[in-house]
Amino acid sequence: MSAALFVVALTAVSGQGGAAGTSAPWDARYQVSASPDGQDLRVEAELSGVTGGALTIDPASAPFVDSPMMRVWSGRWLPVVPAAHGTWRAELCRASACRLRYVFHLGAAARALNDPDSAAERGGAVVAPASTWLMRPARLPETGLRARLRATAPAPLVFVTGLPRVAGSSDSYAVTLLPDFSSPYAAVGRLDVQQLDAPGSDVQLAFAMPSLGPDQPRLRAWVTAAVRAVTAYFGRFPVDRALVLAIPQPAGLHGKAMGGGGATVLIQVASGVDLADPSVDWQAAHEMVHLAVPQMARAHLWLTEGLATYVEPLARALTGELRPEVVWRDLIVGLTKGLPAPGDRGLDRTHTWGRTYWGGALFAFLADLEIRKASKDEQSLATALRGILREGGDTRVFWSAERFMATADRALGRPILTPLYRRWATTPIAVDLPALWRALGVSLSADGHVTFDEAAPLAALRRSMIGPVTPKHP
Repeated sequence: MSAALFVVALTAVSGQGGAAGTSAPWDARYQVSASPDGQDLRVEAELSGVTGGALTIDPASAPFVDSPMMRVWSGRWLPVVPAAHGTWRAELCRASACRLRYVFHLGAAARALNDPDSAAERGGAVVAPASTWLMRPARLPETGLRARLRATAPAPLVFVTGLPRVAGSSDSYAVTLLPDFSSPYAAVGRLDVQQLDAPGSDVQLAFAMPSLGPDQPRLRAWVTAAVRAVTAYFGRFPVDRALVLAIPQPAGLHGKAMGGGGATVLIQVASGVDLADPSVDWQAAHEMVHLAVPQMARAHLWLTEGLATYVEPLARALTGELRPEVVWRDLIVGLTKGLPAPGDRGLDRTHTWGRTYWGGALFAFLADLEIRKASKDEQSLATALRGILREGGDTRVFWSAERFMATADRALGRPILTPLYRRWATTPIAVDLPALWRALGVSLSADGHVTFDEAAPLAALRRSMIGPVTPKHP
């Protein structure tokens, strides 16, 4: 593991400070510096709002917290007493701001956990979200505590994160400490950080170096194409700031988006992977669609994954990356996998792979058709999703499925998604896909060739769903 020295400051407590140019209060201050070899994070923290007299950290991170101390009124530092796994007693924090210091063994965590979602070393960089190494109050209000994060690293190392920047600062970020605190991917180490062209948004692409050096031009072009595609579908990039982090893995490619107060896409990729291979070419755009959808309860994973599965090829078709024939072929083959099997109990209760990805995509597809029919093709699913974005519904926030559907229907001006969701959530709904393909005028031969019937009843609607031009959406 390369040395990783960085300093983090979460600033402005007791109603002081805030984003540059504002008077917004902050609830926390953390000073975090790494040891010279980057293996340890030395933390001094000041926290307000510690009710119940306890501090906590993610349970998997607890073994790597060393020597937590609390400062008392006399100025002395006294040991913080463990209460349970991942929890420490902190009675002296009840009445006022709490002064705390501890060491977090980042290198040991990366070696033991070896999971980028928690901590891992990959190609000269340590991937470890702030939620991995920040101790915080065990009891928090539902609205959370606001903190300001300033992060720097000595050259040649850099610090990157998908957290939103504080206005007017190049190295300060806003964090909200919530009861179930998670944060987007962050990394520190030898990284080549590049700015991508996303009008109206700050989108960074960071490569782990030197392992991914030779692959940079191809990866950048592939990620840039995904940015263009989701921008075309949603009318803008889904969030105003995002990080795409590319790190090495031994074989293949795997993408994952992580929100939680920010927006990140992690691309784990082997050097030399063919990015045009149909088994991987969709992944960057798929993960970026996730940035346009709020976080939801696990029972609704079908909705977040289904939307990404359905929207990704439509978005890529808008920019000419995919031909309509390819999109329809994949829908005909894929949507069949989303039909309910015996024993199915509806999308909220049946969590098989087929129902999660393709069952969710089938829901999105039928919602798109219903919206187009009801509006005489003046609106589509994109209209609803753009309306959700306008209301702040993206990966940085947590919503219920009911709120998602109601917001979509308000954007449409008619109830379509809510009644559809109520039918599909707990009941298996049969869909006659062959009859639907005939009505749309699309067919797939045994050898994989797609043909279109322009005399079919819904041929005009089919052409507007997937075509070379951007559809009519506000």
